[in-house]
Amino acid sequence: AAAASREFPPGAGELSEPNRRSFMQLLGSSAALAGVAACHQPQEQTVPFVRRPEEVTPGMPLHFATAYSLEGFSRGLVVRSYEGRPTKIEGNPDHRDSLGGTSSFEQALLLGLYDDDRAKQIRHKGEPVAWRQVLAQVAALSNRHAGDGGAALRFLTEPTASPMLSELRQRILAKFPNAKFTSFSPVASDGAADGLRAAYGRPVEARHDLSGAAVIVSLDSDFLGDGPEQLRLSRQFAAHRVPAAGMNRLYVAEPTISVTGMSADHRLRLRAGDVAAFAQALAAELGGRGGFSQLASLAGAGRPTDAAQAKWVRAVAADLAANRGRSLVVAGRRQPAAVHALAAALNAALDNVGVTVSYAAPVLTDARAGFAPITTLAQEIAAGQVETLVITARNPAYGAPVDLKFDKLIARVPTSIYHSLYEDETAQACTFFVPAAHPLESWGDGRATDGTVSIIQPLIAPLWGGISEIELLAAFVGQGDQAAYKLLRQSWLAKLDTVPGAVGDPDQLWEKWLADGVLVGTETSPLSDLTLDLGAVGQQLQTANTAAPKGAGIELVFAPDYKVFDGRFANASWLQELPDPITKVTWDNAAQMSPATAKALGVKVERDGDKLSILNIEYRDRHIHAPAIIVPGHADDCITLTLGYGRDGAERVARGIGFNAGALRTSEAPWFDRGAQVSLATGMHLFGITQNHWSDEGREPAMEVAIADLQNEHSAFHEHVEERRGIPITIHKPVDYSKVLYKWGMAIDLSKCTGCSACVVACQAENNIPVVGKANVVVGREMQWLRIDRYYSGELEDPEVVVQPLACVHCETAPCEYVCPVNATVHSDEGLNEMVYNRCIGTRYCSNNCPYKVRRFNFLDYTSETPAVRRLGMNPEVTVRSRGIMEKCTYCVQRIEKKRIDTRIEGTVIKDDLQTACQQGCPSDAIVFGNLNDPQARVTKLHQDARRYDLLHELGTRPRTAYLARVRNPNPELAKG
Repeated sequence: AAAASREFPPGAGELSEPNRRSFMQLLGSSAALAGVAACHQPQEQTVPFVRRPEEVTPGMPLHFATAYSLEGFSRGLVVRSYEGRPTKIEGNPDHRDSLGGTSSFEQALLLGLYDDDRAKQIRHKGEPVAWRQVLAQVAALSNRHAGDGGAALRFLTEPTASPMLSELRQRILAKFPNAKFTSFSPVASDGAADGLRAAYGRPVEARHDLSGAAVIVSLDSDFLGDGPEQLRLSRQFAAHRVPAAGMNRLYVAEPTISVTGMSADHRLRLRAGDVAAFAQALAAELGGRGGFSQLASLAGAGRPTDAAQAKWVRAVAADLAANRGRSLVVAGRRQPAAVHALAAALNAALDNVGVTVSYAAPVLTDARAGFAPITTLAQEIAAGQVETLVITARNPAYGAPVDLKFDKLIARVPTSIYHSLYEDETAQACTFFVPAAHPLESWGDGRATDGTVSIIQPLIAPLWGGISEIELLAAFVGQGDQAAYKLLRQSWLAKLDTVPGAVGDPDQLWEKWLADGVLVGTETSPLSDLTLDLGAVGQQLQTANTAAPKGAGIELVFAPDYKVFDGRFANASWLQELPDPITKVTWDNAAQMSPATAKALGVKVERDGDKLSILNIEYRDRHIHAPAIIVPGHADDCITLTLGYGRDGAERVARGIGFNAGALRTSEAPWFDRGAQVSLATGMHLFGITQNHWSDEGREPAMEVAIADLQNEHSAFHEHVEERRGIPITIHKPVDYSKVLYKWGMAIDLSKCTGCSACVVACQAENNIPVVGKANVVVGREMQWLRIDRYYSGELEDPEVVVQPLACVHCETAPCEYVCPVNATVHSDEGLNEMVYNRCIGTRYCSNNCPYKVRRFNFLDYTSETPAVRRLGMNPEVTVRSRGIMEKCTYCVQRIEKKRIDTRIEGTVIKDDLQTACQQGCPSDAIVFGNLNDPQARVTKLHQDARRYDLLHELGTRPRTAYLARVRNPNPELAKG
């Protein structure tokens, strides 16, 4: 009976190398069972509306504005929902931080909502209990702590800028004046908070603006790939990578290539511990120039650099001086307080304050949320000063400094209450566990980096009875039995006078806030009365020079992971299978190092570069095993370790993947330190890497050009690009598409693309693309319809990087079409290369004949075992493909047809408001889709751009996706030699 319920016998869906006997057995069994399996129907239970809500039309989606908070700051979202089921997440164009874009993290929130591994049961010492029992326990605790004002009561929370959570915090402290709140995130930058406080004598937050920045200097800051300002800065940066808009110039000093480093015009590889010395040398160089006398007092702090760095310092200082008031120096989260203070001093001396950077009172409730605050809390627990600990921070037992042994400390607290989406490592140590409601199930509020308020509304009722953080904290002020919606609405309607323009009926105002997703006018103003304290900056530099990493040994550098961040997204299989933007590794993290360091350590490389040695890394009496990976452009004598892996909680996807780099992070050196001893361990590690070959071999699939050559009409670039556009010689007669209304096409601007990979996850969410697992990736069976190729050029030690998104390019003369024996891949009259899934028999001739290698074959049955709850989030407009067919990018044909229906009803035509999923998710506006028969369409104008070229044009495929060559804006002084 079990076998009859499936199309294939047991084992058919496993990844193995079949022999002739097993193949014939499989073939015979499949034929015998085909008729029986076709009769099986899944059991379903359908509950109809008694009365259909007026706003709900079956099959027609609704869109709701909400927000998601990461690192305390909210990003505006718009979520598509079918009959109460969220199916796709987009950015809110009206939100001042998201601007309509998303990162891969926001795209993957949908997968987290329908994650069957989420916690489903409130527990007390492992035993199931009800929410009312937790409320009774909280009431008893409140009575017990009331006597001493909560002296033994502690709250460990995420960094937050939520007005509602801040209000609850104030009410709790009013009731328990001796209680304490501690904010904690494993990736928080206390260096930024401490450095700016020292520079300006008070807590401030920096707000960066690249719209007016002609020269940008990044001091180990990955602002295009990481951080609360990432989406907005990506859009602003990309807008000025177009020659017509005025090219900016980006300098980056960092230990390993980052997303920002890939976009740099000039990149200097430095160990993280050497960035401070470079920044001081830059300040000293500027201090010796006319007009920058205020930096003279810092000149003595500059330490000598080698010849290459000295050349860099002179060139960068001259460029900054020439662009006074139009430049920006930005320091990264890894760097200590001194570098952030020095960046503030440089920006002040360059007259950038108020133009490219401003400073405002902190939006976050706690400016410091790194290792220092949790270390203080750990000391209080160790001293027996804590009787009740309430934890809403994400998994501190895993993310806290290893020397604190925080999991052991939690177990010493008599009563600990942990609120989380998963029963993770922290849940195992706590007395009470309360499942959290997912952000798409919760009411709440938040603030953007500029203070603009968003109301967070749920898209669906909690699937497993999760409790929001608002409800948990409200229990300590006697309101735990009230819904978060009621508390939130009452709070905001009681302070209407704080919202500019909030005049009229309160109910209508509330509905407008929910519809818009933002409360216009609630942003906070930059401070205008700040005075820079150069003496304090100098003291910070002296302290930094004393504490700078010294001595022998390898430098260890820690970094948030591009896919799982600090580990909170580790159970999202979309992100685990997403290739790392730099290394292209999936389902793993690695010890990243330069080719020279790998050679010195004796690292072995086998297969096609995806099987490497495992290292034994020892640091401060601790050690881990980590597989090595070689990264061109990495600083020598330095190893970068990404966080978020090596999990052993209840998350089945995350468990056992990678190694825990946090096992070497200490409270004294949370981001980098020297003195690690590295040797080869036993064995080799096989990675699932989607791109092994680094070089373009002179074929230039991703073209790039210096701006001087672009502006020279007689340069070799223009001769070369002319060869790669227009109508090539072909034996096929070109089809005349001028008679049809729509001629669909796409343009991708490589100057704007940062390689962040948000488009890849957006495509996966929109088109129900399955994950295949590491074993299948290893043998080249990844299924993403859109990939981002990354090419190195130049020297291996200091390469230049260019990235190129690539999906089906919808050739007008498609090589796949004339080899398909069943006419499964065909052309529409509007130029779409379509796949008829019901015809496909899986010959894979089309894939063999595709020069772009963008077609994906369903080798195994990836979807039959999908949990029922996960199926709720699948896009009903896109079929869920079965085993044994070819699939690929369709230019989101379902969106085209939906828009076609809408415009027919309205009596209009489709304009630029039609967007593909990858285009809509892109934070840098690098992808444009539209009608090439519309002369006013953006895509038409980009196809006519001087930088436009066709990939593999010489084959005569006439692709509908055109690329615009990447433009670099090098400094002539650094470009010499």
